[in-house]
Amino acid sequence: MNHVEIIQQSIEYIESRLDEDLTLKGVSQAMHYSEYHFHRTFLHLVGDTVTSYIRKRRLSKAAELLAFSNKKVIDIALECGFGSHEAFTRAFRKMYGILPSACRRLGRPPFLVARFEAHDLFDEQIYLERGEFHMEYRIETCPAMRIIGYAIQTTTTDGQNNTEIPAFWQAYIRDQLGANVPGKKRPEVELGVCTTMDEDGTFRYIIGFETDDKTEVPEGMVELTIPEATYAIFTTPPADRADFTDSIQSTWNKIFSEWFPTSGYEQAYAPDFEWYDQRCWPDKGQQMDIYIPVQPSTKQ
Repeated sequence: MNHVEIIQQSIEYIESRLDEDLTLKGVSQAMHYSEYHFHRTFLHLVGDTVTSYIRKRRLSKAAELLAFSNKKVIDIALECGFGSHEAFTRAFRKMYGILPSACRRLGRPPFLVARFEAHDLFDEQIYLERGEFHMEYRIETCPAMRIIGYAIQTTTTDGQNNTEIPAFWQAYIRDQLGANVPGKKRPEVELGVCTTMDEDGTFRYIIGFETDDKTEVPEGMVELTIPEATYAIFTTPPADRADFTDSIQSTWNKIFSEWFPTSGYEQAYAPDFEWYDQRCWPDKGQQMDIYIPVQPSTKQ
């Protein structure tokens, strides 16, 4: 069973239990995947975290019931998986900007969040790409690294990371911030590091260098120790400067949609990072490496 089918199965599991106590841990166990690997796979393919998807679908169902039924608000709250009137009201107002009572007076939902259908989105878009680029990889155990650099706190909510990280890189390059990082062990290698992601999609993104253990962290910078781990390392296909970002994203897509399902591995709970060296400098043929921490799959 490929990841698209697993995600579709998890969607069906969630949709049939919106009134129950659904958690990332519970859904991942039902799919027989480790929690962190399922979390990252769901996010990458669906574009939303498991917890966020569940919350949006519950509130969308609630908005329909408020508009098109005479059920009491508290009964709707309980039917849609909220433990109290207060918790439901807070969540509804945060998503819709109005109170449940206002939705009922309006007579229609302000908007609805449709059930996600994995097959509609991925059968054509991902699997027609097979064979265009042969994905080569290697498995290596990398020693622990100490990173010093600049960081932002970002989130996958509403795709904020997709705009905030590129903007962060632009500012970093424009202001030549890399020159300020002391104690570089590999001055020619810059790293873009994603820390382990919280269940709500929040994480830190760090641009920096591997440094020695003695260098002090300058004001305005951060340090991060990446523990020793086993990594699957993927090299992006050669690309012109204008297409470099697309080639990186395409490689990420193929890792989750094509490589992981048949690899015998799953993503481990550790930072992943991108390795930028001299191969990124020319205008043509640009390449870089993606390092993803892996462990043997727990899938039965």
